[in-house]
Amino acid sequence: MKAADATAKVFVTAFEALPKVEREAVLRQILSVPSLRVDLIDVARWQERRGERAVPYENVRRKLLKVGRL
Repeated sequence: MKAADATAKVFVTAFEALPKVEREAVLRQILSVPSLRVDLIDVARWQERRGERAVPYENVRRKLLKVGRL
């Protein structure tokens, strides 16, 4: 296990051990920092879409050019 994974596990374990009210307070603090909020949203979107089939870059580029977005 990498050091980053071990550190993450410690934090998650500690977070899970908190009472619900304190977990909510921690989440409110995290979400109050704009850069952390954006990171959290990015991770959530990645988790939601991780099962989707990949689309080749050239296909995306071609479609964006066609509609005038590039």
